[in-house]
Amino acid sequence: MIERNRSLHDPVEEALEAVWVLDEEGRAATLETVRMTCIDDRADAGLLARLVEDGLLERTGDVYSMTAKGRELGEAVVRRHRLAERLMVDVLQMPDPDLEDNACRFEHFLSPEVTDHICTLLGHPKVCPHNKQIPPGPCCRGAGRTVETAVGPLRGLRSGERGRIRYIATGRHQRLDRLTALGLFPGRIVRVHQREPLFVVMLDETQIALDKDIVDDIYVVKV
Repeated sequence: MIERNRSLHDPVEEALEAVWVLDEEGRAATLETVRMTCIDDRADAGLLARLVEDGLLERTGDVYSMTAKGRELGEAVVRRHRLAERLMVDVLQMPDPDLEDNACRFEHFLSPEVTDHICTLLGHPKVCPHNKQIPPGPCCRGAGRTVETAVGPLRGLRSGERGRIRYIATGRHQRLDRLTALGLFPGRIVRVHQREPLFVVMLDETQIALDKDIVDDIYVVKV
């Protein structure tokens, strides 16, 4: 039985994620391709053999594939990783060169409950920043009933709808200072007055016209 190591990198989870990605891309999961895809350098023949022994992988010739048990675990790992990437890009504004390694480190500390909370916070995204599918979770299947709790971009609101600002996803301090000076900061409730030709919101009794690129930086929860 493999000992699980929920530290910076879990070799079991990293190997399963590599096999998942290879299958997703239509490539054969051999020892060589798994090691090339896996960020953890402990993915060796011994580890893959133990994954086969534990019923997570099966081997046909030189090619490894996931069992039902392995696919369930691999899907959860991929989901956590890609949601971590979305969180770092959409909320933390992390630069792309740091994204992959930091997401790998972060994903191993997320419980299923925290993962679902992050997914709901982000509005149940369907793809990661690299446009790869994010496997849906239980929270996504119930999203139609709980959409009001999900955070989404301000531009997603229709005219007349209101949203409470949760965060502003911009690394430009000048833009952030301008929005704050207008009274647009987390916690404030705005109502969409019109969408075209200008995007206009109401903050209390004040009309504020916003450039389209600024609208894309403001994330709200519908109220």
